[in-house]
Amino acid sequence: MACVRLALVGLLLAFSCATARPAPSAGGAAACDDRPPPTYTCAQQKGWGKCGEAFMAPFCARTCGRCGDSAGNGTSAIALPALAATIASSNASATAPPPAPTATATASASTTQLGGLSGNVAEYGKVLGMSWQFMYAQRSGRLSEAPSNPIPWRSDDHLDDPVVGGFFDAGDHLKLNFPLATSLTFLAWGALEFPAAYATTGQTQAALENLRWGADYLMACHPSDNTYIAQIGEPGADHAYWGRPEEQRGPRPAYTWDASKPASDAAGAAASALASASLLFKSGDPAFAADCLDHARRLFTFASTHEGKYSASQPGPTYVYPSTQFEDDLAFAAAWLYRATGEEPYLAAARKYLQRAQYQRNYFVSWDSVFVPADILLSSLGVGPSPGVDHAWQIATFLETWQQGHNGIKFSPQGLALAPLGGWGNLRHSANAAFMMVLHAKSTNASEAAACLAWARRQVDYMLGLAGSDRSFVVGYGSNPPTHAHHRAASCPPTPAPCTYETAFNSPAPNPRVLTGALVGGPPGPSDSYQDVRSNYQTNEVAVDYNAGFTGALAGLVQLLAPSSSSGAALA
Repeated sequence: MACVRLALVGLLLAFSCATARPAPSAGGAAACDDRPPPTYTCAQQKGWGKCGEAFMAPFCARTCGRCGDSAGNGTSAIALPALAATIASSNASATAPPPAPTATATASASTTQLGGLSGNVAEYGKVLGMSWQFMYAQRSGRLSEAPSNPIPWRSDDHLDDPVVGGFFDAGDHLKLNFPLATSLTFLAWGALEFPAAYATTGQTQAALENLRWGADYLMACHPSDNTYIAQIGEPGADHAYWGRPEEQRGPRPAYTWDASKPASDAAGAAASALASASLLFKSGDPAFAADCLDHARRLFTFASTHEGKYSASQPGPTYVYPSTQFEDDLAFAAAWLYRATGEEPYLAAARKYLQRAQYQRNYFVSWDSVFVPADILLSSLGVGPSPGVDHAWQIATFLETWQQGHNGIKFSPQGLALAPLGGWGNLRHSANAAFMMVLHAKSTNASEAAACLAWARRQVDYMLGLAGSDRSFVVGYGSNPPTHAHHRAASCPPTPAPCTYETAFNSPAPNPRVLTGALVGGPPGPSDSYQDVRSNYQTNEVAVDYNAGFTGALAGLVQLLAPSSSSGAALA
């Protein structure tokens, strides 16, 4: 379920959101029994989209994690400080990270061996492979024609879609290209930068198969120069269905953007994904790589010629992933095209968009914010400062933000870095920051690299339950992993047993299918409290974008921390 992501990064970019979603006063009714006390009223949540969908009326209070009646009324128990005030005081009262935990890997982890790896590094390698299993589980289309399908409970689905293929976004069956494209870029980036990790862990083929699957789909969604299909599926209708993707019926509209309906962010993100894919496949399949690059060029031309946010052009169907700005996506796309082609106009374009947005940017990384990735990519290519653009300064501020607790970053008692983005999918934000840290560690000085790797290790160890936290947040891995992830297909028993809201969503039993490798949203903060509840999609849903940066961080840690670490050869 895409579940009203509501531009989490946009919460920070637009301080007006603090006014649009005022924090309730302290006090009021007790919290719902399926999660820690909420920070917004049911009435507020109902207006956010998800709880506003008619079919959710019986589930709103519980699924939105709010107290009140089934219509979504009631008040919350705890107030959330005004976001603008939090940011204004963040540097003055930054929360320092708690002392490093003394806990080490479990006994089983300390004896694990994988491709010559040992200890926690071997665990990173193991979970790297599991994370790609999650990507296989998210694929849509003609799985019977795929080179491999290692998920036995998944088969052909949605063969009547306007564009067949691609990936489901999260626990639902929507195909949403804006977050997908950024996720594919991160996945390809990790494979490009850390090929030795993939060779050591035997995951090269999994990476290539899934990234080709995604690139094929994005190209199919670009039938002509100024036409781009960025979404398939209407959120309300899709969310009204709980069951197997293979059995879903009904209309699946394709939403198209063109010169009259600009989509600089979504089309720019697709250009990034295809430009990075062209580099990944350049040596092994030059013809496919050339196709990717051709589409990337034309998508960037479309995105940069007809400027505008895709969610502003078509706000109706895009409420689950509304965009905050598009300049970051165009800068990131231009940077990837510069890397892929070496052509100076693309570098000039990247600088132009970064300069234009110099007062709009933030230091968080997600599908809605790729300013930091653009800086790190350009810096890794040896690009120096230009008017209004200083990559080194921006990267240094990013490191301070996450390592020292500036710009609203706080740390849970057990060490999880928490972004001030509403508590939604917190592990995803920390994993994305960890990915940026390992990327930067490749090209910076030894002291800064060590600090980046130590911070990334700490966050990943928390997610895996190896240190800091006392449990795993990755399905199918480690100690006490999640068993009730908010995911339709995984919640369904084997056929012919029915799978519905009543029989599966409401079932107290663990998911019958193990969604191996999926990273859940995790603790909402500020504590480390977490409940493994299927109905709570804020903390227990899974998504392609949750795993994308996480996968890159794992690969980076494997390659950079392994004995005799080297850059490795490119994937073939």
